[in-house]
Amino acid sequence: MAVLPTSDDTLTDPQPLREDVLSLWRAFEPLSFERRSRALRLGEIRAPGAGDPFTPDGEIGVVLSGCLLLRVDQSRVNAGVAAAGDLVDLGGGASGRWLTGGTLYRAPLVGFLREAGDEGLRFLLSAGVRRTRILEGRLACAMAHPAVSRVASLLLEMDAACNGADVPLCQAAVGEMLSLRRSSVNGACQTLRTAGAIRTVRGRTIVLDRAVLAAHACCLRHAPEVKGEAVSTSSRAA
Repeated sequence: MAVLPTSDDTLTDPQPLREDVLSLWRAFEPLSFERRSRALRLGEIRAPGAGDPFTPDGEIGVVLSGCLLLRVDQSRVNAGVAAAGDLVDLGGGASGRWLTGGTLYRAPLVGFLREAGDEGLRFLLSAGVRRTRILEGRLACAMAHPAVSRVASLLLEMDAACNGADVPLCQAAVGEMLSLRRSSVNGACQTLRTAGAIRTVRGRTIVLDRAVLAAHACCLRHAPEVKGEAVSTSSRAA
C-alpha cells in the first residue's frame, strides 16, 4: 500500500493528506523533496494493536501514532519510548512492544537506500548516532539520578507518546523497564502521588500534572511543552 498519492491522483482528485502521511513526510524532512517522494512510495502503513510485538527484519520503520516501547535487540534492556515521528529501526537493530494501538510506516532498507541515495544513507547514519547518544544518556541517568527522577522522566515521555491518554503500565512494569527494585519504584511513585503529579489505578498510571512531574524529572525528551497547567482529571476518571 503506497503511502503517498501519485501526481496524477493529486491533480484529478485533490484530497487533504491524512495526518499519518503528514507525520511521515515531516519525519523525513532532511531529504530533498524528490528523494523523499521516491523513498516514501516504497513503504506501507500498518496499524498494530496494543500488546503487539515489534520485530522488524531488514526494514526501517517510523512511528506515526501510538506508543512503542523499544528494547536493545531481543534483550530486556529498555531503549526508550518511540512516539510519532520517531525512526525506530535501522534494518533489525531494535525490537519492542506496542503499549497502545498505533500506526507504523515500514519499508525495505535496501529499497529505501536505493531510492534515497546518499541523502538517505546520511539520514540513517545520523539517526543511528542519535539513538546511540540516547542510550548513552540512559546509562548515565541510571548511574547518576535517583529513582523518583527516573520514574518521572519515563512517565513524562510516555504521557507525550500516548498523546495524553493514560499510561498503560502499572508500578511493577515501570520498575521493570527502569531496572528498579520494587521498594525503589514504589517509593518513587508514592512521592509523585503525594506531590499531585500522578495517580495509579488498575494497571494504569494517570498523569495529573505535567509541570509537577517535570519538576521531579531529570531527562526530558518527548515532553518539551510542560510549562502549562495541570491536566484536567475530568476525562481521566479511575
